[in-house]
Amino acid sequence: MINTILIDDEQLAVAQLEYLLQQYPEINIMASFTDPVTALEKIEDYLPDLIFLDIKMPEISGFDVAEEIMQISPATYFVFVTAYDQYALNAFDYNAIDYILKPVSHKRIDRTIQKVLTNFKSGKERTALDTKLPKIRQLYGDGFNKIIAAEEAGRIFLLAPSDVFMFTPQGRGALIHTQQKTYLTKQSINYWEERLESSNFFRCHKSYLVNFNKIEKILPMFNHTYLLKLTDYPEEIPVSRNKAKELKTILGL
Repeated sequence: MINTILIDDEQLAVAQLEYLLQQYPEINIMASFTDPVTALEKIEDYLPDLIFLDIKMPEISGFDVAEEIMQISPATYFVFVTAYDQYALNAFDYNAIDYILKPVSHKRIDRTIQKVLTNFKSGKERTALDTKLPKIRQLYGDGFNKIIAAEEAGRIFLLAPSDVFMFTPQGRGALIHTQQKTYLTKQSINYWEERLESSNFFRCHKSYLVNFNKIEKILPMFNHTYLLKLTDYPEEIPVSRNKAKELKTILGL
């Protein structure tokens, strides 16, 4: 059962969503709000799994509501429902599973619910994995702290730092680049910089955390900056000016 709240300043839109969602027994509508401020005041009483949320509302935008709720309930996911398509890219910075344009049809809501069910199924798998982590820690000892958990298509992959070329930002999380694939992680690049401090990763730029062991060549550029050429990797990585001095110190130049 996915505990759900609806927030939209239009009563008709709320009623339509309630009607469409009633056909899905997996969705439990806990409450509906036409006032987003009231919804924020009540959110701790519900701590929902999922919120269907309008974006353009008086007093406070849906994105501001989502940001506030994420501080209170980080595990809550959102489906944004709006008449405006220009906000679509921004929506996925806020734990969004989907973005629906009004008016909402049966066919469109069905696609959304399938995404929701897939997402929460993978969440259950993550919970099952969490119960196994203590045993994994016993097996691997301190080395466990260096294992990188990545996600793709709802599945969890455990990567060794030696397999990772670099991290780059992606919304509030980061992308993990390996030779074969790119994975998504919900942790930020700053988190991984601190986590992998002793594993030869270098923050060469605000947008790049690079595996030092993968660097094949360091190419000097103008303004005393550099480009990093990685082994068997096509992209050249910039070194920012304020990190160039740190790089020279590390290399003894």
